[in-house]
Formats: sequence, C-alpha cells, structure tokens
Amino acid sequence: KQASMAMTEPHRHSVWFDLQSGRPARAGQRTNALEASGSLADLADLPTDGAGRLQPPVSIYFASFSDGRGFTLARHLRGIVGYRDKLLACGHLIPAQADYLRRCGFTHVEIDRITETQWRRSLALSPPPMQRVLSTPASRSATP
Repeated sequence: KQASMAMTEPHRHSVWFDLQSGRPARAGQRTNALEASGSLADLADLPTDGAGRLQPPVSIYFASFSDGRGFTLARHLRGIVGYRDKLLACGHLIPAQADYLRRCGFTHVEIDRITETQWRRSLALSPPPMQRVLSTPASRSATP
C-alpha cells in the first residue's frame, strides 16, 4: 500500500482545529499521512527518529465520514504504538464527530475555515466523559 502513505500538503483554505481548546491552530504543516483504511503494518513505511519513534505530525485521512477505521487506527497509534505527538484527522469528516475524534486520540482536525463555528459548537455540546459524570455527588446519591 505504498500509495496510502505520503507527506501531504495542507489545503489552501483549511485550518487545523485544536480539539482540546476549540480554536484554530497553525496550519500549513506537512504531515506523515496514513489512510483510514490502512493498518498498523503501514506504519513501517513512515519516517522515524533514531529511537524508532514516528516523526510527528501524523495524519489519518478519512475517505468517507462514515468509515470508522480511522478512529480505530488512531486508538491503536495511541495505545499499542505509544504515539504521543500531534495526530491530525483530515478528509471527509463532519462537526458531529468532533468529540469522538478527541476521545480516540486525535489532537487536531483539518477543517475548512468557514466551518470553524460549527466545529466549536459541536465540541461545546459534547457530553462530559462518563467518569466525570459518575464522580459527581448527584450520581453517588442515586445509588443504593
């Protein structure tokens, strides 16, 4: 799958949207790209540093917003491979996926500048993590 990995150039009207702060971040940076349909075996073709760690940033391209394989690949990059740097989601994604992208380990998503407000609103409407909900006094008083 040589065609699935490459250094990708950002789109002219796009911005990296920070999934933690909900603000636009620096765009224009080249990334080491993987296809969402790829696998961990494809990582062997990406450049690494002297210690064998992937060179950041890494991006995962979603050919379709309904293809969930990129979410799994991100979780594997974080959990199995131990990748700790910037992880960018790009391609066909929608604002409703913002919270799930964040929970799967993505730090940024490449968006068109005109959709920034929609992405920010989507993050604001995201429910809190279940651990936080279960640790509130109201949830403890409801248990027998």
